[in-house]
This record gives sequence, structure tokens and C-alpha cells, in this order.
Amino acid sequence: MFGYFSSYCHSRHTSAGLSRVITASWLLILAPLIARPGPLQAQAGDSIPARSAADATVRDSLAQEGGGPVSPDSADKIRALLRRPPASHPPDARDYVGLPLAVVMLPLRLLAGGIGIAAAGISQLLPEGKGPNLYERMVAWGLEPSVESLGYNAGDGIQLRLTRFAPAFIEGAASVIQSPGAAYVAFGVTTEDRLTDAGAKFRRLTRAQFWGVGVDSREDDKSNYEWEQIQLGGIWEARLSDHLTFNSAAGWETNRTGLGHNKNLPDIRETFDPDSLFGSLEVVNYIVGGTKATVDFTHIDILQPRGVRFIGEAFYYGGTGSTDSDFLRLQGEVQGYIPFNQRQSFALRALVETNPGWGQGVPFYYFAELGGSEDLRGFSTARFRDRDRLTWTAEWRFEAWRELQDRSRAEWFVFWDSGTVMPSLSQITDFRNDWGFGLRFATPSGPGANFFFAWGDEGFRFGFRLISDF
Repeated sequence: MFGYFSSYCHSRHTSAGLSRVITASWLLILAPLIARPGPLQAQAGDSIPARSAADATVRDSLAQEGGGPVSPDSADKIRALLRRPPASHPPDARDYVGLPLAVVMLPLRLLAGGIGIAAAGISQLLPEGKGPNLYERMVAWGLEPSVESLGYNAGDGIQLRLTRFAPAFIEGAASVIQSPGAAYVAFGVTTEDRLTDAGAKFRRLTRAQFWGVGVDSREDDKSNYEWEQIQLGGIWEARLSDHLTFNSAAGWETNRTGLGHNKNLPDIRETFDPDSLFGSLEVVNYIVGGTKATVDFTHIDILQPRGVRFIGEAFYYGGTGSTDSDFLRLQGEVQGYIPFNQRQSFALRALVETNPGWGQGVPFYYFAELGGSEDLRGFSTARFRDRDRLTWTAEWRFEAWRELQDRSRAEWFVFWDSGTVMPSLSQITDFRNDWGFGLRFATPSGPGANFFFAWGDEGFRFGFRLISDF
């Protein structure tokens, strides 16, 4: 459904097809990773040492024999070669990081093994032929499960969409772990190609968190609030070529905030002056319209993304009724993938966002946010907020396992994130940084679920995403 407009376009760029493939297959991907811990076969692009002179001598001697009996000289050479100790190769980065990574990832390997065993046991209980086709049977009946972004402050969630009465649909989603209390329900109509949706949506976050405004906000000021939102409108997608896509949205929305449901945290009105946070006391209504353009020159080569992608977004929020607020959201992003060979690559991502406003400006829950499982992973979701933000990420990715038919693979990645928020792009101050490593699963459609361990200024954080477009 049309989500919170600009964010919905983001989730649609992630590809609904990809999220559904991940939902149906990620458990099956984990099981072979546990079952095949052995070394990988050599891939194209790997560095393979040349044959030694002794190997060449034996090969030439056998060729001279012409397939007949081996001469005494050739036999002596073969015996000498068999007794020779194996060649030693210079150590590389995998020799140094392999053992620490294996130790740290052991709990995940055990968890994945348990999931694989459970999935195998369940499949044995199902009638023959129904296990692998369960997802297809659900879709054929008209119930489509998928993984989608739930919008601001909410992370990813599990979605169910009822399409049995097409063109009408009903869908609902809820966050499982990342953001407890985040959920939405929507209904409307869609076109047969699913490129246009129109309808209504109710979205609610009961435990949204807030630390204050600015990159210097204090960790001790953590508080929570409730955010309810109703949207009426539609979205549509236009693919002008293989490389250029526009995702547009238009509609009306109303927003209100209330007391947070997390009893272990104070409400934002207790920690901060509500008069300084526009939107914390008022019901705010907007007419919204905008578009997101994606210029995509990436492709998947044997489960490895390559190329560059540019994303630009512009959305206007115009206050209606008693809402004295108008603002413009402008965002630009570039993602690049540089392969070293078929097993290793370097990935870069940079993003800039600005939200100029008029009247009372931008509601605090629509501030640019930094932190979470998508950027600045060493910090909590939406840890830092302000009008503008600047962030970038660098990752080195190297293959850990690949399915024999190249249908899926797992890759380790080591990353560094950096970013900041500020009142305007002309007032850039301190940057926050983190680093870490993780494990990502990939399919022919692109990157999928990933787990990561991150260290930032506020300590250690473990996180995961069920979908990813980077």
C-alpha cells in the first residue's frame, strides 16, 4: 500500500517480488550454510598458484610414455612428488579474520542449524508435495506474505495482503522485534499489474522512541511517544526504461501523538518542553505529493551486485485546516558496487537529506533520522534527529558460501558508517561513527536478509534486516 508516501516508494524500489522471495526462502538458505562448512571450490577470479616445475616434469614424463607402462625414471619422479610436503601459500586476510569471525558467529550458526532442523521436521509432517509449495499455494489462494518497511521509526515488518477479491485488497503488517508496537492496516483497489494502488491506511506506533534534537542529544534523555496516522491517497509507478523508474504518490494525511506505552521510559512531554516540539500537542494535517526517481545502472552477476544507482526524491507537505506548517523533503542517494573478483567486492553508499519548512516548520516525527539497521548501525533506530542529515557507508564483502546452482549465497561483510544531523546543511558539526561486521544472504534478485554486530560511541549493538536494497 502507499505507506507514508516517500518511504513507500523506497520499499517498492526494494521490490515486492524480492521481499516475497525472501519470505518464502530465507529459512531454506540458512540450512545449507550449516550443512556445508567445508572449503569453497575455486571460482573464476580467484588467485590459483601455477603448477610447480616438478608437476610439469611428471606430466611431461607421463605424456612421453604414451599411455604405456611407466618407466623407472618416471616412477621415481612420481614417488618424490608424493613424498613432498604440500606447498605453503602466503597468508591472506581470511587467515587472520576467519577464526575470530567463526567464534563470534557460532551462536548464529547454531540458531540457523536449529531453524533448519525444525523446518525439515515440519516438512516431514506435511503431505508429500505440500512443503515446498506452501507459499505458492497461499499466493494462488489470494494471501500474499512479504517483508516490508513499516515507515518512519518502525523498521521492517511482516505483511499479509489479501488479494482474493481483486481488484480490491486488504493488507496488514506488524513489526516483530525491531519496533514493538508498530503496525498498520490498509484497504483499497489496485491495477492488475500492481503498479497503481489507491485506498486508505491506518498506521500506529505505540512505543516510538525519541532522544531529542541534534547530533549532541543525550542518551539519558531517551523517552517514548505514541504516533497515529490516517492516510487517503494513491501511488503509481512508471518505468520509462530499463534504467529509469519514477514512483509517485499523492494524498491527504492526519497525524496525532499521545502518551507512549512503554512504562519503562518517560513520555516525551515529561522530558522535553512540548512547545519546542511541533507536533507533540497538535493534530497535524497535510496534503502530500511528490515523486522518487531511480536511475539504475546496476546488475547482478552470479549473485553479486555491480554498477551504480542514483536515487532522487522530492515530496511536498502542505498544511491544511488549522495546520500552519508546510515543508519540502529533498533527498539524494548514490549506491555503488566495485567487484574485485566473483567472491569479493567493495560497496559504497552516500545520502543527503534536507527538509526546508515554513510556518511552524517540520513536525518532530518527520525530522531526518539517523541510526538503526540501515545507516549508522552502531546506534538505535532514529537515535539522532534534526532537519537535515548527511551519511555514508563503506563495506568490504567476501563470499562465505554459495549454492552449487548459483541460486543463493552467503557473504561476510565488514563495514564503516559515518553520519550527522543538523539544522541545515550549512551547519555541519560533529560526525558519529561506527564499525562492525556481519553476514548477508543473497538471491538472484539481489541482497536479502542480513545480521550484523556493530560498535559505536554508545557501545555494542546486534541487529538484523529481513530486506535490503544495498
